[in-house]
Amino acid sequence: MSRRLLFVHAHPDDEASKGAATAARYVDEGVEVALITCTGGEAGDVLNPGAGVAEPEHMGSIRARELAEAVAAIGFTRTYGLGYLDSGYHEDPADVPEGTFARVPLDRPAREVAAVIRAERPHVVVTYDEDGGYPHADHIMNHLVTMRGLALAEDADADLGDQQGSVLPAWRVPKVYATLIFPPERIRALRAALQERGIASQFAERLAERLDRDPGWDPDAKVWCADHFERRDAALRAHVTQIDPDGHWFEVPRDLEREVYPYEGYRLLRTDVPVQRPEHDLFAGLDTAAVDAAAVDTADDRQWAPGDDTGSSGSPTSRAVAE
Repeated sequence: MSRRLLFVHAHPDDEASKGAATAARYVDEGVEVALITCTGGEAGDVLNPGAGVAEPEHMGSIRARELAEAVAAIGFTRTYGLGYLDSGYHEDPADVPEGTFARVPLDRPAREVAAVIRAERPHVVVTYDEDGGYPHADHIMNHLVTMRGLALAEDADADLGDQQGSVLPAWRVPKVYATLIFPPERIRALRAALQERGIASQFAERLAERLDRDPGWDPDAKVWCADHFERRDAALRAHVTQIDPDGHWFEVPRDLEREVYPYEGYRLLRTDVPVQRPEHDLFAGLDTAAVDAAAVDTADDRQWAPGDDTGSSGSPTSRAVAE
């Protein structure tokens, strides 16, 4: 039985900007890597000047196509789309529209996430930290939904409603992480290297200003994934409306990044096993075969497989995001 990893993201493009190289590395190592995308990204603006015009009513379908291309670039094993409406970014949380992801009752999407967790039985889940990584209402909701979904998934008495995964045995995820896109040590390393090479970078200066305002967390886990930066970049470029290929995502030369910070960073939110920080493998300390052997199937005695009760790209909760 292979190792299993689940990413929970808020919008299409988050899977490309947060942990994409890590996901690609683990896929290549034979890990089952699944993805939940909570919203359709309908409220996204066109951020790439070269993308042309996208009418608001078409943004959802456009971003679904972009997500499918990014998923293919990274190589996710299975994908699940919950189909909630993108809340959009609002400085004032009171402006978040009713009916959007950040406004729905917490247990509604949490039950759906729990159903996926029971179907996938991941050994590791990756989500966002308490502040969402930045104060987007959907990112904060993503954290809350994931943590509540984890609790429901392991509670044999939890009512998951009519979700297909609700009939599967309870499952506790042994390790849970939050992605860290720009931890302080990464900012410092990239900025120093750019200055040493004499490369002027407005992006680096903006990051330095961010560091002064809120240092944030240095990683509990640093996953080496330099060989998979190209897959990450391909996934980013797949989101044509969101990512400017001449913009800040590509401002740092890749040879420099591979040299000074060839990692993606993660903050450990929960672990059932002892850890030594910084970890260099999200599965560090886990005997996944023992975890699987200890799981008791109280529902029936049939053979379980990852994605049970779903199609290969389907969802026990809603439509698939990659069709």
